[in-house]
Amino acid sequence: MLGFPKRKLRIKRPGGEIETDDIFLDALAKKKDRHYEKLETSLSDRNFRFMSSFFGLVFLFLLFTSFYFQIVQGSYYSEKSDRNKFVFKETEAQRGIIYDRNLKQLVSNAQSFDLVCDPDLFPEDEAAREREKIEAANILGIPLADLNALIGEKEGEFTVSFDLDKEKVIVFKARADDFSGFSIKKNQKREYVFGQDFAHIIGYVSRAEEKGGAGIEKYYDEELKETAGIIETEKDVYGNIIKQEMSRAPESGKNIVLNIDMDLQEKAAEIMAPIVRDSGAKSGTVIVMDPNTGAVLTMLTLPSYDNNAFSKILTDEEYQEMLNDPDTSFFNRAVSGEYAIGSTVKPFIASAALKEGTITPETSIYCQGGIALKDGTFKNDWKAHGYVDLKKAIAESCDVFFYTVSGGYENFKGLGIEKIDDYLELFGFGEKTGIDLEGEMAGFIPTPEWKKEKTGYSWYPGDTYNISIGQGYLRATPLQLAVAYSAIANGGKIVKPQLIKSILDQDNNVLKEFSPETLEEGIIEDSFLGEVRAGMRETVLSPSGTAYSLSHLSGTSAAKSGTAETSRAEVYHNLLTVFAPYENPEIVISAVIESVPYEKLLVNVIVRELLAYYFTRNVGEEVVSGY
Repeated sequence: MLGFPKRKLRIKRPGGEIETDDIFLDALAKKKDRHYEKLETSLSDRNFRFMSSFFGLVFLFLLFTSFYFQIVQGSYYSEKSDRNKFVFKETEAQRGIIYDRNLKQLVSNAQSFDLVCDPDLFPEDEAAREREKIEAANILGIPLADLNALIGEKEGEFTVSFDLDKEKVIVFKARADDFSGFSIKKNQKREYVFGQDFAHIIGYVSRAEEKGGAGIEKYYDEELKETAGIIETEKDVYGNIIKQEMSRAPESGKNIVLNIDMDLQEKAAEIMAPIVRDSGAKSGTVIVMDPNTGAVLTMLTLPSYDNNAFSKILTDEEYQEMLNDPDTSFFNRAVSGEYAIGSTVKPFIASAALKEGTITPETSIYCQGGIALKDGTFKNDWKAHGYVDLKKAIAESCDVFFYTVSGGYENFKGLGIEKIDDYLELFGFGEKTGIDLEGEMAGFIPTPEWKKEKTGYSWYPGDTYNISIGQGYLRATPLQLAVAYSAIANGGKIVKPQLIKSILDQDNNVLKEFSPETLEEGIIEDSFLGEVRAGMRETVLSPSGTAYSLSHLSGTSAAKSGTAETSRAEVYHNLLTVFAPYENPEIVISAVIESVPYEKLLVNVIVRELLAYYFTRNVGEEVVSGY
């Protein structure tokens, strides 16, 4: 029942006042079939307090809600509103191209299409939103649960599926009106020419992370990567475009020119691949470098991997399959492989001995096939050489000569391990070369102190003898050998090996030229190094020389071979380092065949054929000089 306050309403008029009772009575009097009575009930205090509290709570709720959305969550909803008002779309830019030294393209960009999702653009209606996801999952050919897992709680635009098949792209584009939260984005993927032969140099771009994942692509990612342009579109509340402008211009990545010679690299792969495969060897590595500038012309490691495989997103199963493939390896042995280097160490021992006055070029030592040690053991040579001087000792790789020169024997005082270590360091062993690739190893030069700490045993003369023929604890990378032999070839300079030649803009104008870097100079007088070079030349010319097979080439060369024992019986590493032409060296070749199952100089075949190609081929219009 309605109640009213006890206070009566009085209306003034001439002749008196009218009370509210009178008004109601007059109205009721006109309805003769109804009873009437004076209405004078009141609103109770309890009900009044209830109504006041109710309206007060509603007011407080509205006030709190307004505060929460405008103050606490103001920036979030403001940003969301701006996203609905402003649409930002990226425009395509190109990642930088990679060329060889003669501007032959090694890497290109191919068009691809990705499916992107922006959850903020999904329909408000939950059923419509779910239908859109179901349709997208059906086109992609994946379970709806997997698609929902990809979307999760993400905000803003992100990629759902990379490198869509052409058929799926067509379907999504044809039904674009059915998909408010999904759209097709044009993208690019890298295509690598002769992928496996250059993979350890160039590396790849990770599609998942959209940046360089290995090699030059990673090392020079900042220079190569592009910056996409941004088009800003402003819309009204009805979705009509008000204004459209480019807020950031697209900027393509810079192009890179390598010192690598594509033809020479391909020839090296053509020569080495069947030898490694058919011999049962574990791997092969060859480096060709300019000894005067440090420019790396070829760097090949087999087995390799197909860097084109990373132009899409690999599943865990696909990646694991690559890892399990015996013909696939991500390990760049040229810069990361640390080997016992065998007799290739001997020219550096000879250089140190000449410099220290331990020997002269005419010093003659008799080799009867080994030397007897004080502990009663016999240190073998690989054959009896008779009397040998420096030139013959290098050419025939006489172990006894270098045992004696290094560790001493009877009345002959050798260099000693401390001086040997010092000179090996001068030639760059035991330190990274600084090449522009990640993953380079430093090799290892052992010391008596290290051995004592590591094994608990003292350093013995036999340890020095082992170092003198490149066995024992000494380790070096093929690249370190190339750098060290470059110093012999160029007269005593340690040059920094460089893969990159120059950086170009998108119109191929030179932005930066990389000059040769000399790390050390005059480490040993050229007169001493000349005697070592003569011994290396005799290695090629002498019928007893270990690289005599190179003597039949039209060009001149000097070389030093090595055979390093491994932990497995009858398994060896074959090594050979060469510089050519002898009179004016232009290249140094350092090659290793790893884990050859018998003592056969397969590496000599590789180097001989590579030199034959280098001596006779044309580069552009001009014949290579000196041959």
